[in-house]
Amino acid sequence: MSATAEARQPWGWRSLALTVALTSCAAVLFAGLFTAFGELGWDFRVAYYPAGEAVLRGESPYPADPTNSQLDEQRVYAYPPQLALLVAPLTLLPVDVAVVLAVVGSLAALVVALALVGVRDLRCYAVVVIWAPGWNALQMAQVSASLALLLALVWRYRDRLLPMALPLGAMVSLKLFLWPVAIWTIATRGIRPTLVAAGAAIALTVLSWAVLGFAGINTYPELLERVATQESYSIKGMASAIGLSAAVAYAITTVVVGALLVLCVALVRQGDEERAFMVAVLAALAVSPIVWLHYLVLLAVPLGVLRPRFSAPWLLPILLWAAPRSGHGDGVEPFLVGLVVVALAALVLARPRQQSHEAHA
Repeated sequence: MSATAEARQPWGWRSLALTVALTSCAAVLFAGLFTAFGELGWDFRVAYYPAGEAVLRGESPYPADPTNSQLDEQRVYAYPPQLALLVAPLTLLPVDVAVVLAVVGSLAALVVALALVGVRDLRCYAVVVIWAPGWNALQMAQVSASLALLLALVWRYRDRLLPMALPLGAMVSLKLFLWPVAIWTIATRGIRPTLVAAGAAIALTVLSWAVLGFAGINTYPELLERVATQESYSIKGMASAIGLSAAVAYAITTVVVGALLVLCVALVRQGDEERAFMVAVLAALAVSPIVWLHYLVLLAVPLGVLRPRFSAPWLLPILLWAAPRSGHGDGVEPFLVGLVVVALAALVLARPRQQSHEAHA
């Protein structure tokens, strides 16, 4: 049996439930320890939760003046309104309780994402949690874990119109930089699923803004520009670390993303949808003007597709514990994420998809 066939077989619900239960217990312990020090769920605590509270009060979750020099970009809510609407019910709970639920939910999202793409090796689940990006996503209670789940749904249901298109639309509406995945869907399934996904993304975004009475929509682009000036591990951040101008950084980004998308389409034409999928995710990370460590948890999905059993590539993101959590550091530190991603891509894309034990029997 090939690994593709193995991935399409449903995992026993008992096995999945046991995995979710064990990892959730670990998350509760982890959450309790960090809550005691007030360090758990930073992004949820300082951005998502206040935004949800504002929505429940009928107010805008966005700052009135995004150009205010006193604005703290680390605390401001700069996501589309749909995330604030989803978080709003949790604000009926004390913030510490809501944070713990968000962390457990994030962990469950990662577990289900790996299960959906056919990962059956529990070592892979364990190592994703101890990745620097995985730990960062959980510690911050970041939306990146939920985006990984949506990405896994796109892969798992790639042969079905709505089950594939709706998650694609939802994740692009939350994080626009994920649009390169739509190039993969166009190359593999034609334009129709992508049009449905685009329609879903637009409808979700417009309806969410409508609930807010379109408050803050005029200044939202300025807010995004302000937030994008932060130092991060993006191509723009690496370019600025060596003194290159924004125009040069944009040109480098365009070339890299363009090359990756051409490679994605070429791999699809060779019948290699799996490696093309990973290249599309790499293009999404490359195109983003800001990249934090937790963004890299998205790579667990294509890695699970291509390497469903534990192997050396699964260990590489652990090296990113050497990368600073805030800003992008000095010296070689701004390039650590890029180097690890390139090494991971080289190892995984250099040979065909890992086969299951049955295929070698």
